[in-house]
Formats: sequence, structure tokens, C-alpha cells
Amino acid sequence: MDCGGRVWYHAAHTNFAEVIKMGCRIEHQLAAVTRPWLVSIVAVCIWLGPAVQALGDEGMWLPHELPAWVIEDMRDKGCRLGPGDIWNEDGTGIANAIVHLGATGAFVSPDGLILTNHHVAFGSVQRMSTPENDYIEHGFLARTRADEVPALGYTAYVIDTCEDVTPRILSAARSSMTPLQRYKAIDRRIKQVEKAAEARQKKQGMDAYCEVAGFAGARYILYTFLKIRDVRVAYVPSRPIGEYGGEIDNWMWPRHAADFSFLRAYVAPDGRPAEFSKANVPYRPGRYLRVAPEGIKDGEFALIIGFPRVTHRYLTSHALADYAAFEFPQDIRLSKQTVSILEQASQADLVAALRVAGKMKGLNNYIKKNTGVLEGFKRFGLEARQADQERQWARRLDGNPAAREKYHGLLAAFRSLYEAKARYAMKDLLLENATDTGLLGQAMLIYRWSLEKARPDLDRESRFMEREVPDLRDEVGIFQRGFDPASDREILKMFFEEMAGLPAEQRVRAIDAILAKILPGKGPSGEEPTLDAALDKYLDGLYLGTRLDNEVERLEMFDLSHNALVEQNDSFIALAASLYDETRERLDRRKAFDGELDVLTPQWMEIVTRQSGHMPYPDANSTMRLNYGVVMGYSPRDAVWYDPFTTLRGVVEKNTGVAPFNCPASIVKLAAAKTYGPYRDTMLDDVPVDFLTTHDSTNGNSGSPVLNARGELVGCLFDGNYEAVSGDFAFDENLHRSISVDIRYVLWVADYVDGAENILRELHVK
Repeated sequence: MDCGGRVWYHAAHTNFAEVIKMGCRIEHQLAAVTRPWLVSIVAVCIWLGPAVQALGDEGMWLPHELPAWVIEDMRDKGCRLGPGDIWNEDGTGIANAIVHLGATGAFVSPDGLILTNHHVAFGSVQRMSTPENDYIEHGFLARTRADEVPALGYTAYVIDTCEDVTPRILSAARSSMTPLQRYKAIDRRIKQVEKAAEARQKKQGMDAYCEVAGFAGARYILYTFLKIRDVRVAYVPSRPIGEYGGEIDNWMWPRHAADFSFLRAYVAPDGRPAEFSKANVPYRPGRYLRVAPEGIKDGEFALIIGFPRVTHRYLTSHALADYAAFEFPQDIRLSKQTVSILEQASQADLVAALRVAGKMKGLNNYIKKNTGVLEGFKRFGLEARQADQERQWARRLDGNPAAREKYHGLLAAFRSLYEAKARYAMKDLLLENATDTGLLGQAMLIYRWSLEKARPDLDRESRFMEREVPDLRDEVGIFQRGFDPASDREILKMFFEEMAGLPAEQRVRAIDAILAKILPGKGPSGEEPTLDAALDKYLDGLYLGTRLDNEVERLEMFDLSHNALVEQNDSFIALAASLYDETRERLDRRKAFDGELDVLTPQWMEIVTRQSGHMPYPDANSTMRLNYGVVMGYSPRDAVWYDPFTTLRGVVEKNTGVAPFNCPASIVKLAAAKTYGPYRDTMLDDVPVDFLTTHDSTNGNSGSPVLNARGELVGCLFDGNYEAVSGDFAFDENLHRSISVDIRYVLWVADYVDGAENILRELHVK
């Protein structure tokens, strides 16, 4: 469902132009800024919760502000936990055990052991793998803590406090501002609040990371985190176990993957976050989750807590049309072309295969999901259904001409906004993907940093503030672990070809200047050079003229001043410089678009609230959320019913001996002998593998612990079902299911297959 890597948002963003980075996709969430007079209306809409319960198990709730009706409904469904058991300021609630890793993880021991998904930890084993030690394929087990190795690129964020800062943020907005000015004003105020909060924490002796999250422009919450920079790999099962079924089974049910891994958080001896050091000690969380080795049964209550990235359940028909006609189709098309290039590189070279494994995994994951979302758009008629809803709401206003005129004006403004976006949409999509990934992405990052570092901290883009510099430097360094020159070159060539075919109104000036030089006309023999041949010659020179493909050289350039960097005469830096102005234009278009949404979205939410008859819960925006439900199967189509559990027997039944259904011989042998041990389910007469729940989840929830009515660990969520991936836009209680690995299968694999007795003892099950 997801990939590792942390993404947080300072101000207004949407997930229109997704990029491939560090093996995962970066998704952006709208955080709109509203007019002051609308704040109280929308804040009530978003934060008091529905006047009537949301259908089924729909809704993603803030653990520290659970509405009273949610607590009551959970209790009616069997939950034995009170609000203070879930979240409290002492840091001892079950929500305090949840960790942000880009996706989700949870502390499961007093010594900082973290349970998450195999696919969330995948990047760590990919970066430590070599042809001689292929940990991707064979897995990794540290039998002692001294054997644990750094999870490169991973950081654990543990929430300490939450504070409402809405008035301080919104006071930066003025009605006279243009959309772009509004965006920049709010963005600057957010940075001021974050910086001041970190300074206060430092005075109190705390090493904190502070982040402001916006909720549809109506409310802003300041989260204070402990940012743990030393994360290590403790135990990752082999690929045939953790990724059993591969992309064939991805997003599908029935599922038979042991999608789990264990990491560990380390801090300095004084308890403060520190870079990796042998002197560091395991982090001691205020709360960790205890395992319920008996697991869970069909129909039983369960809850999840995690960091879902983004949902879009209140969009207008114009926004849905943009997703359906442009965003998803183009993303799928470009991703498939990229995967084709990576597959060819993987087949030609084992080293390349290891280096691009994370990128391929992330791309394939989203290709399948986005394809399913598009199918869901058509199957459920989401765009047409929303347009019909908007017409119905308009008819209700027939008796109020002023309100009707305002309503139509609002929809017209949305339509104009998306029409304006479309004028540069393809150019912006290609520019973002080309300049945010690969070697050109590194060049653009270093070039932008050379300019940003000369500015005062608050005047910089959020990504380039002083507190982010260590992470930027790490990103520049670990890039090497996923860099394959041959495929990088072919992907860049693909983007050049795409940009060469853009219509006149969306041309990339810098690329046109390059094309004019490499395609001057007929050659000496009277032939015209083809674009393909001309690009090959240009790219040969480009890659020969750079030192950015060397990690040491790249890090040295990262530390140079702007003038010194330019004087290096590096070919990729020169290319980034030529694209910089248009990159700034693209970013400003994005900000202006979001700034306009800052005004329109709160007004739209007011209409949604009034016309729907209940107050909407907040869309996911990468903040911690709780959802509750039950274990339950579903019917994907007529006359078909899916049971909620799969078993060890099903793992063996799928075995073909060929990846991705290459079941390890040890599992086949153990299953044949019915070696179930204490992990057998009496009703199933087998070891449960994966199970279904009615939880409302999405990307970012990967690794979320599944907890029983007492708050004990019974599973680890890792996916959703294909029939309902469009649930990010419209939840269907009959179809929407979450897929988790059963804690009994986790323990069985650790015990009987991998002999991870040290892990089992730490979990108190041995």
C-alpha cells in the first residue's frame, strides 16, 4: 500500500503532480486558508463531528480530540478503552506508542522496537543490499542488538504535544491579498510558529521538531515531535515471505503476505535524539503495545491508529473531472513507461536490479492503485454523481435568489480555477517529475540550495530551512544507493521526448533551446538528424560532463556557495540552472492555485455541511488518526463472498515455485506437518495469515497496528482491497476493507521459519 519516507506539508498543496523519490510517491494535501469570517463556521463543521454517525466505519478521527459520540459508539461496539487510555498528555495512551516513519509504525517493546510493514522497511534493506548480500531476497535478522544496522533514510517521529494555533496562523491573511500573496503570508507565519516553538523547546532542554498541520484552512494544529534520527533494522523477513504474491496480489483479496518488519529507535545516552553512534542506546517509549497472541476473531471490534496521508471526500465535480481526465491517466502512463525502463535495466544487471528495486516497487504500487481508482470512478460514476448532487443542491436554493447566485458563482470559480490549471498542466507535470527525480533532481536540489542558503531562514522555501539541512544532506548522500546510471539516462531521455512533444502554449523554454542546438537541420550528407539520435548524443555529453554521479563530489557541491557551484562548470548543474526560472514559475502557479483554493474551499465546506445534513469529519492530511471497525468479509460482486481470514493452507495452495509465488520450502514442509504450535486458530484449524476489517484507511496507514477492544496488538495493516481503492474519494461501507497481517502469522514466521527467538522474547511471547 505504501512506501517509507516522511512527507509533511507547511501550507497549501494538493497531490496533482506526484513524483518518484526514494522508492515512494510524494503526495501533497490541501491545507486551505480561509476568510476570517468563515473560520468559526468551518471549524465547527470539521471539529465537532457529525450530528449523525458517519455510515459504517467511515471517518478518520484525531485521537486527542475524539468526539463524545465516537467514544460512546466505540463502547457500544465492545471497546473497553476510555479517551485517556487512547491519548493523554502524560504520553502513556496507546496512541502515544504510534510512530511516524513516512508511513506508520508502533513501539512494541520498552526498548524501542518498532513493528511496521515489510514494504515500509523495504527501502532500508534495498540500500544495504549487494549482490553478495541480497537482504531483499533473503531477509535480515539481527540476533543481537549489536548486529542491528542503520536504516538509511529512515527517521522516527514520536508525537509529544498538540496545540491549536489557528488564530496565530490566520492573522497573517488579509482580504486584499492576491491568492499567491495569501499563500506566502500563511506559509511564512507557519514557519514563524514552528521556529518559535522549537526555540521554546530548546530553552527547556528538549530537542524537538515542530510541524503545523492545516485542516481545510479552518484550523491549524502545531504538533511537537521527538525526531529520532538513529533508526536501525532488527528483523525483515525474506521477500518470498514478506512480499508473497508480489504485484499480482497487491491490493487484492485473498492475500497471503507476511507484510511485517521490525526496526528499532536509538537515542543518545541522555535520551536526546542523535545521529547514529555505537554509543547510542535503545529509545524508551512512554508507552508500547502489548501483543495479544490469541489474535482476533470474525466480527470482533478492532481499532487502528496511524498517519493516513490524504483523502478527497468533499471535492467538486470540477476537481473530480481533473483527476479522472488528467491526473490519474497521465500518472499511470508516465509510470508505466518508467517501469518499462527500470525492468530492462534490472534484467541486464544485478547491481542495477538492487538499486532500482525500491523505485519499481513504489511505481508498481501506485500504477495498480491509480488504475483501480479510475475503474472506481467509472464503476461508481463519481464525477456524474457529484455533478448531479450539485444540481440537486442548486434546486434547493430556488426560493433564495441571492444564495443561488452565490452558489453558482462558487462553482463557476472552481471551474475557472481548473480550466486555468489545465493550460499548463502537462508542462508542470513533466517539469516536476523531471526535476525532482534522478540525477537531474539532485542537480536541481543542490542548485536551489545554493540560492536558498544565502537568504534569511524565514525567507527560504520550507524544504530549505536550517532545520531541514541535515535531512537534505542525507538525501544527497543516500541517493547513491538507488542510482543506476543507465536507467537514469533513459528516464531523462523519456522526459525530454515528452517535453519535445508539448503543444506550443506549454513549451519548456530551456528544453526548446537545447533542441534548437542539437537539431540544427540537415547534416553534411543531407540527412536530418532524428530526435532520438540527437538526444542520445546530447545525453552522452551531459553524463560525461558531470561529477554529480559521485557521492563525495555531490556532497562537496552541496556545501558550495552559489558562485562557487556555478564555477564548477558541471553539465547537470548547468542544466538545472537553465530550468530554474521555469521551475520557479511552476511553483508559483502551484501556490497561486492553492491560494485560490484557500478562499473557495471553506465556502464549499459550508455548503457541504448545510446541504448534506451532517457535519463532515476532516479529510486525511498526514496527521495521526484513529478509526474503528470490526473483522468482516465482503461481497465484491454478485454471488461471491470473501471470508475475512486467509490461512497457511492458502499460502501453500498458491505456491508455484516461481516468484512471486515462490513459497519457501520450509513453510511448505511445516504446513504439511501441521506444525502450528500455539499460533493455531481453533475455528480455522490452521495458522491465520491475513485478515479483513471494515477500517477506513489509505496510503500512510501502512504499518498501522490493529488493536483489539483492550488496546492489544492483533495485527499490522498493510493494504486495502482493489474494489474500493476509490474510497479516497467516496467511501462505500459495503466494499471498503483494510487488509492486515495477523499477529499469529508474524509470530509463527518469526518462530518456526526464521528462528527469531530474540524478537519473540522481547515481545514477551517466548
